[in-house]
Amino acid sequence: MTATRRASRSVRLNRLDPDELAALEEQRDFLLRSLEDLEREHGAGDLTDEDYATLRDDYTARAAETLRAIDEQRVAFADARNRGSRKRTLGILAGVVLFAVVAGLLVANSIGARKAGDTITGGITTKSSPSQRAQACIPEINTEPTKALACFKGVLDDDPRNVVALTWTGWALELASGQVGLADVAAMQAAAADYVERAIKADPQYSYGRAFRAVIAFRHGDYAQAKTYLAEFRAGDPSPDAESVISSFDLDGQIKAALAGKPPA
Repeated sequence: MTATRRASRSVRLNRLDPDELAALEEQRDFLLRSLEDLEREHGAGDLTDEDYATLRDDYTARAAETLRAIDEQRVAFADARNRGSRKRTLGILAGVVLFAVVAGLLVANSIGARKAGDTITGGITTKSSPSQRAQACIPEINTEPTKALACFKGVLDDDPRNVVALTWTGWALELASGQVGLADVAAMQAAAADYVERAIKADPQYSYGRAFRAVIAFRHGDYAQAKTYLAEFRAGDPSPDAESVISSFDLDGQIKAALAGKPPA
């Protein structure tokens, strides 16, 4: 299609409208392409000098008008965003002030209601979360494993899917399995693996769960599975602390040696 046969498009300067802005930008592109075509057609001798000058002046004027309209639309959009932003800011500030007033009243009421001998908080105590309680149980594993297991059980009674309690219960059972009679080892090891699997289902991102699963599989003699679990552990961007569990067992080297037929240390 030649420039002389292009349909004429009028510049639209209507209301603030994203579609209107897009149409103006399309009009701009059309006019700029038309000017290029015009130059090409004139150079090829398809247009007389008179026609070329007339069309060039027309396209140039329309392009300038379109560019000016685009600038006006963009300025209008920017102003609208700024007004909206100011309104949102004022709304947020009003909410903050309201919250501060309400909080101040609550604190004042709490202080006013305090009895002689109460603490400044009005005797309110902070309740630990289930995960915090489970973390507090962990140090007992090496010193008093039975107490640690009872501690984790208390957490799981309140939060059956708590990943910390599930993971470390499994590890505590795995460690304890080496201290009981041979008749109980298999059952305790199975329970340990089950707790760790439940932990991973509860939260696949908890690095200790995947670390212990790899170690437990190795301890149970499933070396190929341990290698798979170790790869999955590494793929999950584990925490440095969980990685230290793997390093402390030299699990990479142990798995490699075991798969090569050497007895594990």
